[in-house]
Amino acid sequence: MDYQQLLLALLPDLLVVVALFAALGVDYSRLRGSRLAKRYQVACQISAAGLIAGLAVLVWQITRTMPVMESTAEGQLLLNTGTLTLKALLYAMGLGVLPLAKRDQITPQVSEYFALLLLATLGMGFVVTSRNLLGAFVALELVSLSLYAMTVLNQASRASAEAALKYLTFGAVSSGFLLFGLSYLYGATGQLDLTQMQDLQHSPILVLAYLLIFVGLGFKLALAPFHLWAPDVYQNAPTPVAGWIGSGSKIAAAALLIALLQPVSDASKLKEALIPALAALAVLSMVVGNLGALRQTNLKRLLAYSAIANAGYLLVGVVAFSAAGNISVIFYILVYSLASLGAFGVVAVLTDKLGRDAEISDFNGCWTKTPGLSVAFLVFVLSMAGIPPLAGFLGKFYLFYTAIEAAPEATNWLDGFYWLVAFALIMSVVSLYYYLRVLKAFLVTPSDDGKAASIVPIKIGWAAGLTLSLLAIAVFALGLWPEPLLELLKDFSPPDQVIN
Repeated sequence: MDYQQLLLALLPDLLVVVALFAALGVDYSRLRGSRLAKRYQVACQISAAGLIAGLAVLVWQITRTMPVMESTAEGQLLLNTGTLTLKALLYAMGLGVLPLAKRDQITPQVSEYFALLLLATLGMGFVVTSRNLLGAFVALELVSLSLYAMTVLNQASRASAEAALKYLTFGAVSSGFLLFGLSYLYGATGQLDLTQMQDLQHSPILVLAYLLIFVGLGFKLALAPFHLWAPDVYQNAPTPVAGWIGSGSKIAAAALLIALLQPVSDASKLKEALIPALAALAVLSMVVGNLGALRQTNLKRLLAYSAIANAGYLLVGVVAFSAAGNISVIFYILVYSLASLGAFGVVAVLTDKLGRDAEISDFNGCWTKTPGLSVAFLVFVLSMAGIPPLAGFLGKFYLFYTAIEAAPEATNWLDGFYWLVAFALIMSVVSLYYYLRVLKAFLVTPSDDGKAASIVPIKIGWAAGLTLSLLAIAVFALGLWPEPLLELLKDFSPPDQVIN
């Protein structure tokens, strides 16, 4: 084993770990007894420095200025351009969460708050690069445990504690299902290395393994019927944490699902056995998510049901079982996560002085009070709705196109996946109602001064403003020019460059 090569490969992660312990150490020592605002500022700065340093190293690795690529027979980490790009985007999005968390001063455990944010980001990075069953599971649990703890940090809210307990309970059960599935997959193949699993043959044990994996990852992606935790957690978790749950963790879970299904792509009988389960999860998630969102009055809860519906759309690309389908899934979850994080960011900025959960009616007339934030929110919501020329439209287009291309010989709507694409299009039209209802409150409905004045922040802050601006620009730019990102992601799946 080349330890120097391994050190270079893990350098971004090591820099984040150093920042994590630095934030804890400084807060415990030099800042003991300092004002809460100062502690948040210093912890945010240290965390940001670690993520920026890690992101810089990742950029060097992607551009091959710092060579870390190596092919080995028994790889643990897949470090090609696609996985490194996805990891860099996760670090960049984690960096965007930090200024939102700094505004949301909901706990005196300041350094723990930012340390957990860094731990979750670190785990997400390992999930998207790992191709070892045990390594991927441990990394995913690192993400989950960090998010459980952050959900309960708002100690003044009993609802937050209840949501965290529900999140932990469902998460523990789903982790058991996932671990059982991974153990059966290992038992049937004799391999922990996903890159060494080739030409899997249909067998009851493999079908059972993947069904259990679908249950475990279905919880992480908030697929119905494994979604029951999502509305309460999204509503009652600190808003920046809810944004990170709805964006970064979804990217990690989707990447792991693609990696686990990669060995199935060439196994036609096993693939045919799994497609009905994936299609059923897609349909159920789209129905539950979209119909559930129609009756919501709480904005964060509405975004939770939107996430459930979008997880269903995601599976439309997964069932294609093709390289193009995999890339469309990764692209879609990325652009959706950018829009979701941006939407939660706007909600966090507007409601950090409200002192309670924000109802949709609380945002009436925001256009007259905060036009910049209203425009940003318009971009994010229209992207999630799939309106051109924003990135969400292209994401859905790629998903539906790859699903149709998976069965080019289909002659009617019941052949191939035409029916599934048609159903997804109908559900997308349904989603327009609740998305436009939210935008109506922001942009059309006259303000109730008593409510609107209470949600307008005194000062947005340059860091939060820059974060939301960059997210809105990214959503708009990727809708007009997605080719550079697609080019970087194109080798996400092939196991061609692995490091031991």
